[in-house]
This record gives sequence, C-alpha cells and structure tokens, in this order.
Amino acid sequence: MRYTIFLLVLFSSITLAQSDFGVQALEYIDYGNSGEELDTSLSVGITSAGSGEPVTGVRVHFTVAGGDANLVPSEGFYTIEEESAEGLVVQTDENGIASVDVELGEMGEVAVTATVTDSLGAPAMASFDFVSLDVKAIVFQIIGGLAVFLLGMQMMSANLQQVAGNRMKSILRALTANRFMAITAGALVTALVQSSSATTVITVGFVNSALMTLQQAVGVVLGANIGTTITGQLIAFKITKYAFPMIALGFALSAFSKNRKRQMWGKVILGLGLLFLGMTTMSGVMKPLRGSAPVREFFTTFSTNPILAIIAGTLVTVFVQSSSATVGLTMTLAGSGLIGLQGAIFLVLGDNIGTTITAQLAAIGSNRAAKQAAMAHTLINVIGAIYFALLALDRDGFFMKLVRRTSSDAMRQVANAHTMFNIVNVLLFIPFVPALTKLCRVIIPSGDDVPEPDVILDSNLLATPVLALDSLDREIAKMARVSGKGICRAAEHFLAGKHQAKKILAMEDSVDDMQRDLTIYASELFKENLSSEQSLRLPVILHTINDIERVSDHAVNMVEARNRVEGNILDSEGPLTTAAGQAFEVLREMTEQAVTALETHDLKAAQKVLILEGRMNQIEEEARDNYSKSLATYGVSNLTGLAILDFIDYCERAGDHIKNIAQSIIGGGVWQGQEPGE
Repeated sequence: MRYTIFLLVLFSSITLAQSDFGVQALEYIDYGNSGEELDTSLSVGITSAGSGEPVTGVRVHFTVAGGDANLVPSEGFYTIEEESAEGLVVQTDENGIASVDVELGEMGEVAVTATVTDSLGAPAMASFDFVSLDVKAIVFQIIGGLAVFLLGMQMMSANLQQVAGNRMKSILRALTANRFMAITAGALVTALVQSSSATTVITVGFVNSALMTLQQAVGVVLGANIGTTITGQLIAFKITKYAFPMIALGFALSAFSKNRKRQMWGKVILGLGLLFLGMTTMSGVMKPLRGSAPVREFFTTFSTNPILAIIAGTLVTVFVQSSSATVGLTMTLAGSGLIGLQGAIFLVLGDNIGTTITAQLAAIGSNRAAKQAAMAHTLINVIGAIYFALLALDRDGFFMKLVRRTSSDAMRQVANAHTMFNIVNVLLFIPFVPALTKLCRVIIPSGDDVPEPDVILDSNLLATPVLALDSLDREIAKMARVSGKGICRAAEHFLAGKHQAKKILAMEDSVDDMQRDLTIYASELFKENLSSEQSLRLPVILHTINDIERVSDHAVNMVEARNRVEGNILDSEGPLTTAAGQAFEVLREMTEQAVTALETHDLKAAQKVLILEGRMNQIEEEARDNYSKSLATYGVSNLTGLAILDFIDYCERAGDHIKNIAQSIIGGGVWQGQEPGE
C-alpha cells in the first residue's frame, strides 16, 4: 500500500521524496551554550501518510549535517547503537515520537537531520537548525575585534599624520575665505590622515589660535565629512583576506627598514592590516548569531526603530571615539544579515552625530571662536541626520531605492549611503556657510568673551607634533616680542626715566608665565611619537624659550640700576654716555631683527643679529677701557659711570642670548655641532 506523505515543520523541514510516512519536527529551542546540552531534545513525530496515526517502532536516523555537535540518546528512547557510525538511529515510541539530545561543541551554526526510509526505500527528512553560542567568546571577540580595529585605525592615522604632516599643514595654511578651497582642504587632509576627528580637532585649534576664521573652519569641517567616507569605502572592497599579508609587510618595513619614512609607511600598512583583522574578527563572531531567532528579533526591533538606532550610533561613536569604527561595525552587522539596510543607515546617521563630540571636547577651555567652530560641526551633522532620517523612513522611497541600486552587496550599500549622506549634506550647506557662521555666533555670542591668555596652546594638537611645533614657534615669537619690548622700555627707563618701573616689571612677570607654559607644553610634546628631526628641534626650542626669558631678566637689572642715576643720562657728554646710547640702539635693532627672524624664519634677519652682536661686544669693550682709563687718571670711582657701565654690560649679556636665538634659526632649528653658549 502506498501513502501520501505530509510534512509539517515548525522551524525548518523539507521533504526529499514521497514516502509512506509523515515526518513532523516538534518544537525546539534554536540556540544553546557551547559545551553544554541543548535545553530541549530534538524530536520528530512519525505518522502514517494514509491514516495520520502515529507509527511505533520506526527507525529514525539522526545525523549532524553541519557544525560541531554530538548526538546522545534521550532518556526513554531506544537507540540502535550498532548503526550510529554517522549519527544515531532511534526507534519511535508508542506515540510515534523519536528524540535525541545534542551536546554542543564550538560556537557556530549547527544543522541536524532526521531521516525516515519506508519499505520501498523512499526517504522523508526533517531538519533542525540552531546555533551554538559562547557568550563569553562573543563578548571577548567583539570587544577584541573592535580594539584591534581601533588600534589599527590609530596606528594608521598617527603615522599618516607624521608622513603627511608638513603637507597637511601647508594645505590648511593655504586656505582663504573661499569656502570651496576650505572644503577641498578639509577633504584632502582627512583622506590623508584617515581621521575626521583629527581634522576637526586641528581646525578647532587653528581657530583658537587665530590662524583660521570661523567661516574657513566651517568649510574645512564640511570637507572633513567627505574625507571620512574613504574608510568605509576601503572596508567595502572586502580586501580583509589580505589582512595578514598586510600585517606581515607592515611589520617588516617598520621593524627592519633603516629609513625613517619607510618605517612610518610600514606602520601605516600594519595599521591598515590590523583594521581589516579587527573587521574579520567581528564579522566571524557575528555570522553564527544569524541563526538565533531571539538575536535576529532583537536586532530587527532595534534597527527598525529610527530614534533608537540613531541614539545607539551616537553613543557607540562617543564611546569608541571613532566614527570609522562605528561605520565598520554597522557594515559588519549588515553584511552578516543581522540588520537591514534601513537600520544600518539610521546607525550611520547616529555615527555622524556622535563624531561631533570630539570637536566639542576639543573646544573645552578654548576661546569663543573655537567653541563656535565646534558648534558648526555639530549643527551640520545633526541637521543633516534629521532630514536624511526622514528620507530613509520610507523603505521603498526614492532614497532607499537609490542606495539599493548602487550595489547588490549589503556592506557596499552601507558605505555608499554614508558617502551619499556626507556629499549631499555638504552640497546643501555650501550656500549657507555664511548663514551658519552667523547662527553659531548667535548660539555662542562673542561679546562676553574673556581676555585671551598670553599663551594660546591647544593640548589637542600634541597628537600631531608637526602642528604642535608650529604652534610653539608662533607663541615663542609672541614671547620674544613681549621680552624685546620690555627690555627696550627698561633701557629707556634707565637712560631717561621713561615708562613706569611697575609696568616694565609686570611685562617681565608675563614673560615668566609664558616661559612656564611653553616649557610645559614642549615637555609634553616629548612624550609623543616624534620624528628624528622633531626630536632634535625640541631641545633647541627649550633653549630658545630660556634665552628669551633671560633677556627679560636683564630688563629687571636695568630697572634696578636706575635707582643709582638721576636725570637723562644722554644729556651728558662723555664716552660712557655715548656708549650707553649706542648700546641701546644696537640692542633695539637686535630685538627687532630677532622677532622678525622668529616670526618669518628670515635668515637675513638672523644673520644681521650676529653682525649687531659683534658691534655690541665692541661697544662694551671700549666702554670698559674708557672707564678703566678714567679710574687711572682721576683715581676716584664715579658711581654714575659704574652704573652706566653695568647698563652696557646688561645690554651685552642680553645680546648674547639674542645671538643664541639667531644661531638656532640659522641652524634650521637644530644645533649644528655644539650647543650655543650664553
């Protein structure tokens, strides 16, 4: 007698051919912990295809078709051990049910089949699909993979900044009020250093240091948003299989090459390889999660709620401080099938909001203009995220269809959506850059700004030594100008009683404060990853800071020496008073040329300082000889003459320190041979 077979499967079951039996896979839990038994047995119900009644004593062959698991007999069921080479053969009980238990092995997807063959050899089969989960391994691998990703990103970004540092600085310095140039510069710099956060932090620092206007900063931020999409596009190329060769090549270049630039490029390649390795690690641990209904349900609910997804993307980016990491994680989830395209887009929009937090943190303690630049970054991304979220709400709308048409690959779709968002957002904001600038000034008004400190140094630039050194150079020139002005006023105070002593001493105190701040900043820079040239420059910078402060100290000596003389010394005739006037003129010229040399790295100005210092030495020697002759002739010490001689000596000592500064500039910021003397 032949029977018509029916197959009712609650989860996953197929029929291969007609059979006398109906096979029904009974309900089971589709996930369990690795190394433990599945919480429920795998059971099938066998019925007659004709009557639908349970059939007793039918041999059911259970086999592990995929994954790592062992089948063990269930209590109360008869197992035919001799036929268990490829699984277990279990006979149905009086209710037509056969069951086995499953011991789960390593984490992954597992498939078990239950096959029944009738008297004519026609098979019927039911299949069970479930997931072996290791929660500890999942947590460790996701965290570890993300850590490796961030390490690779940091290594790649830091060394790209070292390699491209001067180019990056020159690009940003070339900015004008032209917003299109600013956008181009922001995109290029971000593409070079692979970090929009680095670009925005640098931009905030430049605004804080008055190197860039707020409107220029807005343009750079818009460009940075385009440049940051490069990372996602790189990931979407799916060259993660080359992670280990890249790590090997990068390590070889960085460890065995003697060329400094080649070493840094090696670290860039090593960082890129680590980035891909982190992606592979996270992707590998997420794939098994697709087989778990609760996990799928969680991600489906989570990713289809726009507000929840945007908040999650924001928080993750704030936590890991890397928008690229969040985009990479989102692409991994989409590629693993755990979230749909719509949910991935909401997460990416949240990522674009979260990345603005870095600029906000960088603006803490900065001036109002820097805070306004950070606010512009936040407004651009928040406004853009809002209207793009509205576009993405319609699953079958124009925007979603456009993204789907760009590629059939889920990861590429996410990368393309990220790129489209940032490019379109920039294009829409370009005409409104002036209006956005005004809005930022309304939100953070400049009217209540506190006076700026003498030294403006952004600690966020320390991670980019080439820019930190540039900032130091600028502040050292400012310090030299204050010190030079102070000693010139002190000289006029000694010679003619001009200027108030209190104000001159206050200028010297200001120089002392600047010396402290600059020295601390330079010392902090020693802790960063410096090139050999940068390592050589820092000691010279510290020496220059000290020389400038010593010049200011001699201003104090001149003020104190004024107490020993009266009237306008230059009104008196004589070789000493003439020498004092000449020393003052030479000193004033030396300070002006030194400041010019520091501000513009003008070698001619530095050379002129050396010539003037020779003239100062000659004036001091002649004055000392004249004073000695006066003593020999008259035999009486002239106290006024002694005070004038001391003044000339202070001018000569200050000139020695100014000469040291000029020599450091002529030497390109490094010592050639031995240290300059005092």
